[in-house]
Amino acid sequence: MSDKSAFHPLLPNEEERYKPISADLTCRKCGKKSKVQLRACVNVSLHPEEKEQILNGSFFKFTCPDCGEQVSIMYPCLYDDMSLALMVYLLPDDTEDALEKMNAQQDKWSPEMLKAAMVCTMRAVRNTNELCEKIKIFDNGLDDRYIELTKAFVFSQFAKQNPDIKVLQVLYERKDGKDGFVIITKDEKTLFAEIPEGLYDEIIRLFKDVIPKKKTEYELIDAGWTMKILESRNPNAVKDAPQSEE
Repeated sequence: MSDKSAFHPLLPNEEERYKPISADLTCRKCGKKSKVQLRACVNVSLHPEEKEQILNGSFFKFTCPDCGEQVSIMYPCLYDDMSLALMVYLLPDDTEDALEKMNAQQDKWSPEMLKAAMVCTMRAVRNTNELCEKIKIFDNGLDDRYIELTKAFVFSQFAKQNPDIKVLQVLYERKDGKDGFVIITKDEKTLFAEIPEGLYDEIIRLFKDVIPKKKTEYELIDAGWTMKILESRNPNAVKDAPQSEE
């Protein structure tokens, strides 16, 4: 879709932050080629309306001017919420490799970026669903590391009680004032599993001594990270653990 070299893996400076990036997109329905404007960095403290666009899915959608076909587009994009000291990098292609290369370039980071890395929570995600999940977790004053560990326990119980349901993805959500997880099944159904009262706090108590200290780099906090943490506490605990297809 575009030249990936145009996306710099660091925080853009003030002049670059809202400079759009041009990319060519071909409509999958009518074949019409269009020039689209993409944003490499979304600063929702300066432009709060774009936060809602990300959450409702419209930010990463393109509508063909010829036939009206609407398609989702994903590209490397930095979500920056200065009020929460939160930076989340959407890395949809070869996420692990892109993350490794990005963090390896710290010697090229600007002084401002290095200062930000000392105080900010820095995360990487694979897709827009995960980006929205991170936004909701931190908006609700929670820690995504403990939410991921809680997710593993809640999903394990769900899988035991519903062995025939094939799960595609599990995402944090707050529904009717209750924290829980939206469970997306392979047949495109969505279910909601509430976090049992007190479980999140108990997870913090149990795992706070094994959670690695904050890193001054982007981190992928997901199911793979969770399994490593669980295995460090009990190597046999995750051997037969049920898995979603995240």
